[in-house]
Amino acid sequence: MTETTTNAIELKNISVHFNNGDQQIDAVKNVDLTIPRGDIYGIIGYSGAGKSTLVRVINLLQKPTAGTVIVNNQKIQQLKPVELRQARKKVSMIFQHFNLMKSRTVQGNVEYPLLGTKISKAERHAKALKLLKLVGLSEYADTYPGQLSGGQKQRVAIARALASDPEILISDEATSALDPKTTKSILELLKQLNRDLNLTIVLITHEMQVIKSICHNVAVMDAGKIIERGPVAKVFTEPQQKLTNDFVETSTNVKEAIERITSTIKISEFKANQELMYFNFIGNSTKQSVVSELSQKYSVDVNILFANIDQIDGENVGYMIAIITGDLAGFNEAIRQMKNEGVKTRILTDGTLERGDGQ
Repeated sequence: MTETTTNAIELKNISVHFNNGDQQIDAVKNVDLTIPRGDIYGIIGYSGAGKSTLVRVINLLQKPTAGTVIVNNQKIQQLKPVELRQARKKVSMIFQHFNLMKSRTVQGNVEYPLLGTKISKAERHAKALKLLKLVGLSEYADTYPGQLSGGQKQRVAIARALASDPEILISDEATSALDPKTTKSILELLKQLNRDLNLTIVLITHEMQVIKSICHNVAVMDAGKIIERGPVAKVFTEPQQKLTNDFVETSTNVKEAIERITSTIKISEFKANQELMYFNFIGNSTKQSVVSELSQKYSVDVNILFANIDQIDGENVGYMIAIITGDLAGFNEAIRQMKNEGVKTRILTDGTLERGDGQ
């Protein structure tokens, strides 16, 4: 008997190799990944990182070259064909381009996975209408996909994916073709489904903005490997890898702000008592006037050039870039002492963001 665990997915030492003529392409390299049941888990990486190949391993749409795949407590590589078909019904996918059938109505698209099952036509109709209500499209049952907006099409795709009563939903760049407002509404819907249906969601994306909006945990992929992973709030506030830091600073507008600021001011012309400092405030420190109090204590002037605050998986995170003028030694040492209170700093020098002692 298979031992029940709290994990929905366990990938152990997964590798996927493709042959291109005489050349072997290592799409996924020795990856271990555990996703708790009921989690919203993000996998982020640029194109070619291997993230889509990795998630296709979950339901064996892509067979791994090596490694073990455990889904819902089953080692699915050991299942017989009939058992595998049943296991796959518990793992549904939604994609960037919706994959709807133009010749079928919205209701017809949602019903399609139910064709050939043992439920009656009336039960099939009723279930499709219930799912359309769940995704907010009750009034569009008789509409055809060509008459829908991108966001509506994605809602139909989500309803269709739920038709088999899955326990796991994989979203492979499902919001990439949508505008920001529509993306937000789809992510809110996924959060609702996660909460109401206890649905485990695996979200593949190249946008950290999407990760911070919905996910509890995240893995960062590069060149077929997971290079960093952990709770989203921790990865955002303490990125360990340069690639992760790039994702974070892009999604929080910090990277754009740094580029804009360093292109309009000349750091080389700063006086000896001036520096450009980047502040990162985490948790309770976002609610305190830390910089204001220290500026008065050490008689420094603070010229704020950029400021932003986010909420990441329930944690407040603030960002600020400012020119500090005055007693830098005293001010910097005081800021360093506040690291354990959720205040981190880096000093911007010669156009390069360098990790300071406060990081």
